[in-house]
Amino acid sequence: MGDIVEQIPNERDEEIYEAWQSGKTLRVLAREFTLSVTDVERAIDRCLPPFNALNQMRAYKRELQKLEDIGAKYHALAMADDSNTEFAHIFARINERRCSMAGWSSISVRLDPVTAQAQEQPSDYEKIRRAVFGVARGDPDYKPKIGNGPALPPPDATNGSLDPQ
Repeated sequence: MGDIVEQIPNERDEEIYEAWQSGKTLRVLAREFTLSVTDVERAIDRCLPPFNALNQMRAYKRELQKLEDIGAKYHALAMADDSNTEFAHIFARINERRCSMAGWSSISVRLDPVTAQAQEQPSDYEKIRRAVFGVARGDPDYKPKIGNGPALPPPDATNGSLDPQ
């Protein structure tokens, strides 16, 4: 598998990229520069950083830093002027966006009561295990000791075992 060789954009690529950033479509750029749409796309791609995990992480960090910077500005404005609620609203929206990017949402933080109740109940395995030991020991509420404790007594006729001794 060969390594991807990154091509350095030339001046024409930079011109195409600037025109594309200003809002022109690929077809318009192709007509303007007398190129095919594919050649225009390649020129734009040469001006953009490669799409990989490292560059994605950098872009993510840059966006978080921008949100933190602008959030600090609007937080200070909101705290300084109690009569203007627009600054507080803008700060709240910025904070929402930062939390969303970090994966914090009301859904992920909220505790679902049905899930919480299901977690408190014993698993199916534990229910079956208790039933088997309850029948074997003659006590439906019997809970066997788990770990390095003393050995369980053998079943006999006195505690309801089916052993024919």
